[in-house]
Amino acid sequence: MIISTVGSHSALQILHGAKEEGFKTRVYVIKGREDLYKRYPVADEIHILENYDEMLEISDEDTILIPHGTLIATLGERVVDIPLKIFGNRQGMIWEMKRELNLDLLEKANIRTPRSFYPADIDTLCIVKFPGAKGGAGYFLCSTPKEYQQKSQDLIAQEKVSANDVENAQIQEYIVGVTMYPHYFYSPLHDKVEMLGIDRRYETNVDALGRLSMENTSIDSTYTVVGNQPLVVRESLLPKILEYGDNLRAMSLKLFSPGLIGPYCLELALTPDEIIAFEFTSRIVAGTTLYVQGSPYSKMLYGEDMSMAKRIAREIKFAIDTNRLEEVLS
Repeated sequence: MIISTVGSHSALQILHGAKEEGFKTRVYVIKGREDLYKRYPVADEIHILENYDEMLEISDEDTILIPHGTLIATLGERVVDIPLKIFGNRQGMIWEMKRELNLDLLEKANIRTPRSFYPADIDTLCIVKFPGAKGGAGYFLCSTPKEYQQKSQDLIAQEKVSANDVENAQIQEYIVGVTMYPHYFYSPLHDKVEMLGIDRRYETNVDALGRLSMENTSIDSTYTVVGNQPLVVRESLLPKILEYGDNLRAMSLKLFSPGLIGPYCLELALTPDEIIAFEFTSRIVAGTTLYVQGSPYSKMLYGEDMSMAKRIAREIKFAIDTNRLEEVLS
């Protein structure tokens, strides 16, 4: 069996973890970007693509594809039509990318979320997010309907977003708190949720603005993620973070059976009073790459180095050995 992924996002980690568990690996990469996977020898095979649409034409019974954010960002809802076997529940990616479904799952899972607004109702500082896994590209802050309309039209004029993106944007109350992203893994083979690590995202240029004086605040903030930082939280916060992960998995089973399988993540903000979730992702997130040698949390769970990618590969290996592969694929 070959474990494969698309050459972007968290591919280096995914392929490295698969090789650690003894699998043959393959990367599907856009032409001109293959040098990275030659310099880091994690892929046994490099398959060159002219464009991501070609992923909709590739079929191989001996290959398992590990999805990540690039597939969602480039293929959108067509991601469910990829012919390859996919690790996890591909329906989870639809619930992730559709903002209204994403929020619906969080609310039904009894997870605190920010207030949402229609454009005409904006009466406080809000953050505007566009559909799909764009890594924060185009997100902006606004406090009034007029400001929302002006900034939206400016982004359309600059061709940074489409009119359809604006129509389907999510407008949420801006939460002043510490952001963090816990990495969960649900194993249907052992029926348990694990929390393997936590990261923070480093965003341009919003993180750099904190270093400037108030005289420089005319700079437009941007939220494109450029990197990730490791994080360990106060131990007293862990029970609620674990509860959120359990609730999300349990409710996903009810809404799109068999629910979330394998890696998923919550985007959280911690205020002095509560833990609030902005959205969830239904697959591996790039911040897990911090922990190729495992995090403190995965070390305490396994007593060995355990990255998210290695955990995926180990689940697949156990599924093969116990003739239960169909339970972790879609």
